[in-house]
Amino acid sequence: MNDNELKQLIDAAYYSASGIPIPEGLGERLSAHIDDLAANEKRRKRHRFLYRAVGSVAAAGLLCAGLFFSEGLPRQNRMTDTFTDPAEAAIVAGNALAFMSTQLNKGLEQISDAKQEINKVNQILYKQLKKE
Repeated sequence: MNDNELKQLIDAAYYSASGIPIPEGLGERLSAHIDDLAANEKRRKRHRFLYRAVGSVAAAGLLCAGLFFSEGLPRQNRMTDTFTDPAEAAIVAGNALAFMSTQLNKGLEQISDAKQEINKVNQILYKQLKKE
């Protein structure tokens, strides 16, 4: 007994027990529809595989082309000095450190002002809580 015959036998037993009439050829139509769905799913899986394969090949090709063409570009030495005169470099470095120091001091002053304000608010809050 194959799967279709077994399915038809189970369907017939179920529907005859429940009293619902079975249309002629229902089992065959359902089997054909299920087979069509399975075939469509296989086609979709093949299409997904093809899209992924083509995308992977294209990405690998672009990577190889980028590496090939980047080899011909001149490379810059990253360790070159920006100043040739050490005295000039020392002056610029001193100016940069002085600028950074003034900005840091401004930030510390703002923090100090905020801390004083927070202390005032905490004192007022403490007084209010102590009254209750």
